[in-house]
Amino acid sequence: MPGERGDGRLWDAAERRATRERLRVDMRRRSSLGPRQTSALDGLVHALKPDSMSRSYPERQLLDYDLGTARFPPSAVVAVGEPEGATQMTWQVSGMGIFVHNAMWGSVREAAQLWTAQREAGASRPCVVAWLGYHPPGPWGALTGRTALRGGARLARHLEGWFEYRGRHGAPPPHTALEAHSYGTVVAACALQILQRREPPLSLDALVVSGAVGLPRDLAEDPDALGLREDQVYFALAETDYLSRAGFWMSRRRPWKRVTRLDVHADEQRNLAGAVGHNTSRHRPDSGLFGRGHGYRDVGTASLHRIARATAGLPLD
Repeated sequence: MPGERGDGRLWDAAERRATRERLRVDMRRRSSLGPRQTSALDGLVHALKPDSMSRSYPERQLLDYDLGTARFPPSAVVAVGEPEGATQMTWQVSGMGIFVHNAMWGSVREAAQLWTAQREAGASRPCVVAWLGYHPPGPWGALTGRTALRGGARLARHLEGWFEYRGRHGAPPPHTALEAHSYGTVVAACALQILQRREPPLSLDALVVSGAVGLPRDLAEDPDALGLREDQVYFALAETDYLSRAGFWMSRRRPWKRVTRLDVHADEQRNLAGAVGHNTSRHRPDSGLFGRGHGYRDVGTASLHRIARATAGLPLD
């Protein structure tokens, strides 16, 4: 399972080559795999192809993946851009319903869209990691914190491995941020809490959440447990994001306090659209009556514009 290792080996070039070779071996035995594993493999291969999305996006790096078991779904970690020498490193964590076998290409595309927005904002050499390293819950499971605790522990180990890798090569870590949506915001908060319990504690430079569903009670009562100042935590919420508000109310989680609110309304001066509803990148011209509107991570939105600047450590406006 991605995120189990904390020694940073998956960042090494030799390890990445071995992972790509493992993918080729699994593709050769594709016919013997189950439907979920087959879909996961197809999604990974499609996301890694240079011509599967805009040519303006950089090469994608497969860092790790697992085809899962009968009990646990497949998981994967893909970097958009080159981690080696990155000046900004952002980890994207999504919420319920986002799996490798049904949303791998879309998740990598979201990471590429953020990479592009960071470059447009002035980031020198960004790298964005599409982290699908936990088992996202269903609607009822999202009301509890069990999945977030398990996912947060894996994410914390993965982040720890990243810091360890950079330190082993004598390089300080770049500006490092977590960008999380929906239930992924709870996973990210748990990961930060775990990193703060390390000796010495490990802290990130920014946490950016959109469509959040509240904080676990202990973190809401002690926001310093995240290891971040008020000006390092950013919160984006659309007025019509009723699913976020429902999840917040039904789970009885506490509100995010001491944060910087991101304006997600339409910005006519910059020709940026406003975010509508709860979803992230779902907008298509043919999306129909029930799919209208832009998500938080959509190209051409005020939310993506400000999320990119916040994750890259740049002024919001």
